[in-house]
Amino acid sequence: MKRITSLLIIALFFLLNSVSTSAQNAANILAQASNKFSNSKSISATFSLIDNGRSQSGSIIVAGNKFAISTPQLSTWFDGNTQWSYSPNIKEVNITTPTSDELQQINPFAIISSFRNNFNSKLLSSAKGTYKIQLTPKKSNQSIKNVELTLNSSTYFPSLIIITAKNNTKATIKVKSIKAGVAQSASTFTFNAKKYPGVEIVDLR
Repeated sequence: MKRITSLLIIALFFLLNSVSTSAQNAANILAQASNKFSNSKSISATFSLIDNGRSQSGSIIVAGNKFAISTPQLSTWFDGNTQWSYSPNIKEVNITTPTSDELQQINPFAIISSFRNNFNSKLLSSAKGTYKIQLTPKKSNQSIKNVELTLNSSTYFPSLIIITAKNNTKATIKVKSIKAGVAQSASTFTFNAKKYPGVEIVDLR
């Protein structure tokens, strides 16, 4: 009986140590991915997005907390404070000041840089050459239920992001190409009205 108890204690010790190590590894991996983004002058990527059964392709440029996203249905610019969203179908631009929660839904890469403050992380069973990490919000009032993030184990760049909302709808972002780039001008992340003549501008701030 004493031997069984000792073995149980040893097994429990290794189990707890394994869980702790897994959590620590997830945090370390995400920290390296976050540093990759923050230390790069810019990150450019192309992607495909599947949302509510609809598929579309697009491109994104990120520099710090600024970004510019372009898809056939919507183009979005964010300069770190103000966001412009242009819909070519209705030729209208909405100007807003988004919350951090809204930014995570618009710019999926923002999840990586904000993971320390907004998410708990867990390293999942991963395919060779990848790190698969599950993120769950620390606050219950976030619109995101969980995120499954797959990173390249060599570059720490994301290859797949699956975002599940509280209503259980899923958005799947497959990163087709991604690379670090040169510094971008401020105009990259702002709406240029001269390029869109006749567009209605709606200020919702």
